[in-house]
Amino acid sequence: MGHLNRMLKRGQVTIFIILGLVILIIIGFVFFQRINRTDTISDTQSDERFVTSQIEPVKKLVVDCVNKESLKGLRLIGKQGGYYKPSRFKTVGDFDIAYGCFISNGERINNLPLLSSVSREFDEYMNSDSTQNEIAKCIDDFKFFSESGLIVEDGTLVVSSNIEYNKVGINMNYPLTISKGDYSASVDRMFGEIYVGLGKLHKVASDILNDECTGTKFNTDNYIRDNEPLSTIGMQYYNGNTFVYLSSITEGKEEPSDFHFVLQNA
Repeated sequence: MGHLNRMLKRGQVTIFIILGLVILIIIGFVFFQRINRTDTISDTQSDERFVTSQIEPVKKLVVDCVNKESLKGLRLIGKQGGYYKPSRFKTVGDFDIAYGCFISNGERINNLPLLSSVSREFDEYMNSDSTQNEIAKCIDDFKFFSESGLIVEDGTLVVSSNIEYNKVGINMNYPLTISKGDYSASVDRMFGEIYVGLGKLHKVASDILNDECTGTKFNTDNYIRDNEPLSTIGMQYYNGNTFVYLSSITEGKEEPSDFHFVLQNA
């Protein structure tokens, strides 16, 4: 009987040991899961903070690259009389200078585009394959950011503009997904500004052509005397045409710019 009691007690001890081990295993598993989950949450929060901190630098890179090409495009279009690809022009060096006024069937035709049309010409330049390739080279697939573990996936860049008196607003529709680890953020719209007096040069060109295209000889001296100084005005006569060269008088942070066009003489 005593032997049986000792065996029962041993059995009970064994069961308690097994139960204890099971409980310890369960507690250890739960503890491990909690640590693992906490680490995962901590990693995600860290990735979120990092991605959030990099959104503005990514946007700045895009805006800087677009602005760089924008200034080139605005200067080209200014030197070509408001056109990216003019249909009536005289080639001078690398530029196709548009006719601001030409004669058709004995009638003088004002060929200066409206400022809204100049914006569309600029948009065509910015969205052309060659310009998009130059912007892509500048961005260089966001390699600078990839070195820190950031992944930037991009869509198609579309640029539109609004040319004002002494600046140009540039709207960029450019879908971006910026991610690290399990966290990602999306950006699709950015905005830039170029301070360049294309609008005021267009005004001077319009004033000149309002005279010249109605048969009135434009008087440079009187115009400079009676109007706000917006640009220098140069005219060169050659082979039946007058080449007009306007250069902006800049203020503040305004970039210098030119506006050229041709007058066809009778």
